[in-house]
Amino acid sequence: MPDSNPTVDIPPAIVSLLRDEANLSTARHVLDDARNDCLNRLETLRANRPPFGFLGSKKQRDDYAVAVSAVESQLQVIDAMIARVSAARDRVQPGLRAALVDYLNQVDPMYRQGLRASRFHEHWRRAHAVVADRVKAFVRDAKGAQTAIAADATAHRTTYSTDSNWHLGNARNAAIELDRELKALNDVSAEHRSFVEGTPFADLHLPTVEKWACIQKIDTLMTRAPVDGLSEVNRLITEFVDLRQPVLATLQGIFDSVAAEHAQLAEARLRQCWSSLLSYAEAHLVSDADLEPTLAEIEERQANADRARFGVQGPRPFDSER
Repeated sequence: MPDSNPTVDIPPAIVSLLRDEANLSTARHVLDDARNDCLNRLETLRANRPPFGFLGSKKQRDDYAVAVSAVESQLQVIDAMIARVSAARDRVQPGLRAALVDYLNQVDPMYRQGLRASRFHEHWRRAHAVVADRVKAFVRDAKGAQTAIAADATAHRTTYSTDSNWHLGNARNAAIELDRELKALNDVSAEHRSFVEGTPFADLHLPTVEKWACIQKIDTLMTRAPVDGLSEVNRLITEFVDLRQPVLATLQGIFDSVAAEHAQLAEARLRQCWSSLLSYAEAHLVSDADLEPTLAEIEERQANADRARFGVQGPRPFDSER
C-alpha cells in the first residue's frame, strides 16, 4: 500500500467502516474534552459558592444556581452524546475488525501464515486430550496386572498365571495405543514447527513429549518372575501416576502460554494495521459537518443495515388498522 494513501487498495466497504470509526473516534475525543471542561467549570463554580444566609445576597445565590444548572445541563447533553457515540462504535468495530482480518489474510502473507498456523493449536489440544485418556487407560490396566501379579507372588508362583498374562496383554494393548497417540501428539508439534519456520511465529513451538517406551516397559515386565514383576509393576505405576500424568498437565500449561503468545502476535499485527489506517482516516476522512448530523447519519445506516440483514421493513402507516 502506498505511504501517501494507505486506503487506496482497500475495498470500499472497509474504507466506509474506517470513515465511520474515524468520525466516531474524533467525536469521542471532542466530547471527552468538552466533558472535562464542564467538570472543571463545575468545580470552579462550587469552589466559589456564595455564602448562605445574610452573608451572601439572594442575587448571588440565584446566579450561582443558574450557572450550576446550566453546566449540569450541558454535562447531561454531553453524556447522552457520549453514550450514542459509544453505542455506534460498539456496532462499527466488530465489523471493521472482521473485515480487516479478512483483508490482511488476503494481502499479508505473514499474517495469513499465522492464522493458518493456529489450526495446529486445536489439533494439539485434541491430541493431548487423547494422550491423557490413554494414560488413564494404561494405568488402569497396569493396576489390573499389579493385582494379578501380587496374587502370583503370594502363591510363590515362578511364572505368571493365566489371569496375570491376560491382564498383562491388556496393559500391552493399552501401551500400544498410548505410544501411538504420543507419537501423534509430537507429529502435530513437528508439523507446526515446520509450518511457522521463517515467519514471525517461528519462535513459538508447541510442546513435545519425550518417548515413554510404554510397550517396551510391558514387554520387559512380561519376562520377569512374579516376585520381580511385582516390584517392577509397582515402579511402573508410580512412574506414571507421580511423573507422567503431572508432565501432561505441565505440557498443557506450556501450550496455553504458546497459544496465547501466538494470538498476541497476530493481534498486534492487526492492531498495527488498524491503528495506521485509523490515523490516516482521522486526518483525511473525518467529516467537517457538525457532530449531531454525522452521528445521526451513521446511526441511520446502522439501522438500515439491521433491517436489511433481518429482512425487516420499517412500519408503514395504518398497517395495524387493515
